[in-house]
Amino acid sequence: MSRIVTLTTDWGQSDYYIGNVKASILSRAPETIFVDISHNIESFLIAQAAFVLKSAYKKFPAGTIHIVGVDSEPDKNGQILIIKHCEQYFIVNDNGCAALIFDGENPEIIVVETGFAFDGASFVELNVFCDIAVFILKDGDVSQLGEQTKNYKTNPDLYPVPEKDTINGMVIYVDSYGNAVTNISKEFFEKHVRDSKFEILLNSNKYKSKTISKGYKEVEKVEIVTLFNSLDLLEIAIREGSASQLLSLNRKSEIRIKYNL
Repeated sequence: MSRIVTLTTDWGQSDYYIGNVKASILSRAPETIFVDISHNIESFLIAQAAFVLKSAYKKFPAGTIHIVGVDSEPDKNGQILIIKHCEQYFIVNDNGCAALIFDGENPEIIVVETGFAFDGASFVELNVFCDIAVFILKDGDVSQLGEQTKNYKTNPDLYPVPEKDTINGMVIYVDSYGNAVTNISKEFFEKHVRDSKFEILLNSNKYKSKTISKGYKEVEKVEIVTLFNSLDLLEIAIREGSASQLLSLNRKSEIRIKYNL
C-alpha cells in the first residue's frame, strides 16, 4: 500500500539533497508517494518552516509522514523528535519548530537520542530521518525507537507579548502576494482585546487599522485590510497590492495592537 512522505526544507531546487532523500526512501519503500510542500524556506528559518507545514498538514490523510529539513542537525545534547498527531507522523530536530507547529496541542512525542556530532550529522535527513521514515512506512512501532516525552524546545521570542493595553507581535511570514502573517492568533487577540476599541499599528504608527475584516474585498482597492486568515492568525494585506512592499513589512516587522482606547 502506498503512503505519503512530505518534505519541507530550505534546500532550494538546484542541489542534490532532494533527490538523495527520495532515492534513499524509494530504494527501500518503492511505493512511497512524495509531496514537496516547500523547498524555498529561508535558510535555518524554523518559524517559516513551522508556519508552512502547519498550514498544510491537516489536509493530508492518516499515515502521512512529514520530514522537516530545516536546521536539522542537532546541537550539543540535541535530540530528534518523532511526533504523532492527527494520525500522522512528523520527523524534526528538536530546535523549537515542533513547538510552533503544535502550539496549544498535545501530540505524542518520541525522543530519538542522537547526542552531538555523530556520524552522518551533516546530512541528518539522509542518514537518520530516512531510516525513521522507512521504519514507519514498514509499519514499525515508533515507541521502539526512543522514549516518550511531553517536552520539546520552545522559542519565547516568537510569541506575542501582552503589556498593559497593548499586544506586541511581529510578522512571521510573507506570502507570495506580499501579505504579512503575524504571530497574533485570533484566540490571543480576543482574550486581551475583547470588545474594546483597538488600533493595529504598523511600522511604528506610520500605518493603522481599526477594523478586523472577514475578507479582502471588504475594503477598496489598494486599501489596508486586516483579518484573521484560515489559520486564525492576524494578517495584514493590501487589496490587490503587496503589503510587504507598500507598507514595508517584512519578517520580524513589529506589529502592535493598542486596545481599551
